[in-house]
Amino acid sequence: MEKDILFGKKWAVCGDSFSNGDFSGAPDGVPTFKEGRFAGRAKTYGFLIAERTGMEIQHLAMGGMTMATPSDADFHNTFSENLYKTIDADADYITLYFGINDSHHRPKSTGDDGEIKAGTVYMGTIDDTGVETFYGAWNTVMEYLIAHHPFAHIGIIISNGCETEDYRFAEIAIAKKWGVPYLDLNGDERTPCMGRSTNHEILKSVRDARTQAFAVAPPKNTHPNARAHEYESRFIEAWLRTI
Repeated sequence: MEKDILFGKKWAVCGDSFSNGDFSGAPDGVPTFKEGRFAGRAKTYGFLIAERTGMEIQHLAMGGMTMATPSDADFHNTFSENLYKTIDADADYITLYFGINDSHHRPKSTGDDGEIKAGTVYMGTIDDTGVETFYGAWNTVMEYLIAHHPFAHIGIIISNGCETEDYRFAEIAIAKKWGVPYLDLNGDERTPCMGRSTNHEILKSVRDARTQAFAVAPPKNTHPNARAHEYESRFIEAWLRTI
């Protein structure tokens, strides 16, 4: 029997609270592993997949983290402020799942998930190279990863939960520009619609139903709940096997 292609591989899981987990207000508390190598860890999609497959996790996810680095504030919870350079040289898989907090830092933003919102992040353009804009930060990170991790399996998880659909479109454009695969958690022909989807090709009633079912404690905490992490872990795992 052929060995699982994911077994023993190192996976850098990069993202914000949708990867790190935010179970505040959960009726049953924080879902955690009770034993084994991940004992005490929250059962987020990354650790669930690693537990099933025997992967090693480099966890680089943090609640409130942005992709871009605002230039007008003392705000350092950003992936593009050198955190991307801490990805282990021997990482076999690298996934990037960002956008929600960048959208909360946009000009005139009215949304938040309880994070620090100091500093402004502009969308910018697809040709930007500075980390101060959303596009520019993505370009900076992707250029580095392609150069320094040439044999890693790199993929972008298109963020659900952003304030506007512009962020979904921007991340798809970045994936295509840099020639890496993507998985759209807003729902498309390959992927189920998850909570807080901004895909307006999907009925609003469906998007609302998914958000209600997959939220930790709606309407206050609409982060993915335990069943949502388990649900999405199955098709994220399947996607990892293809990239």
